[in-house]
Amino acid sequence: FNTKAKLYTVISAFDPREVIVIGFVEVDAENFAQTLAIDVKERLDHSLDEVIEPEIERSFGVLVAEDDFSAEGAIAYQPPAIDGQETDLAEVMASLEAVAGAVQQAAARRDAAKQ
Repeated sequence: FNTKAKLYTVISAFDPREVIVIGFVEVDAENFAQTLAIDVKERLDHSLDEVIEPEIERSFGVLVAEDDFSAEGAIAYQPPAIDGQETDLAEVMASLEAVAGAVQQAAARRDAAKQ
């Protein structure tokens, strides 16, 4: 399957040891679980435990809107939308459930593979 991925890496202005990476992956819910399965194997084969501090966090979510605040003057209300297409909140809720389930399954596979 084909996915698009983009990562943004930010270094904190107040603590240069704090690094935040935000990643965006375009993938449908059916293929998300397959993406995580590949990630579990890759992470176990190439562990970064020696260089990553224990408080590293990993979160997953579903994009619901893109907003442009670059215009001058008042910003008019716009309904949540991505690429001009209004967000279907029922679809978002279904996607959130699918993503949460896939992440839980991947974590269980990871934990089993570690043992």
